[in-house]
Amino acid sequence: MTVRRTRQATTGFIHDFREFALKGNVVELAIAVIIGAAFGKIVTSFVEDIVMPFINPLVPQGNWREATIGPGIRIGEFFGSIIDFIIIALVLFVAIRVLGSWKRREQETPSPTEKECPYCLTMVPIAASRCRSCTSNLPPDPSQVFNR
Repeated sequence: MTVRRTRQATTGFIHDFREFALKGNVVELAIAVIIGAAFGKIVTSFVEDIVMPFINPLVPQGNWREATIGPGIRIGEFFGSIIDFIIIALVLFVAIRVLGSWKRREQETPSPTEKECPYCLTMVPIAASRCRSCTSNLPPDPSQVFNR
């Protein structure tokens, strides 16, 4: 009897864990972490291989990432990490703004094609001057007056 309960509990735990691990959010988070790590390597390479050759001649000691203060305080590595962070933050900021503008374009709603009759509350075309249900004269739509 105890074996059966233990087996059911284990099977239930495995089932619950499988559901949790395969949820979209967890998988997407894992992908984001992997892509973020790869992106961090790209940015570090960009700073070390492209930015550093321009900065190294300006630093009296040469490679500023290897600069130290006192016995073993690697201040150059610290500043290099700060520059990496700033570049990553800037690229992410630009990417999020671009994605946000694309999303806003998709969400823009088209102008309405119908309006509500104030007398019988049925929907009629915007350009209509009479309601098709109650045949009452409709007040002109201010946006349509200038378009005629």
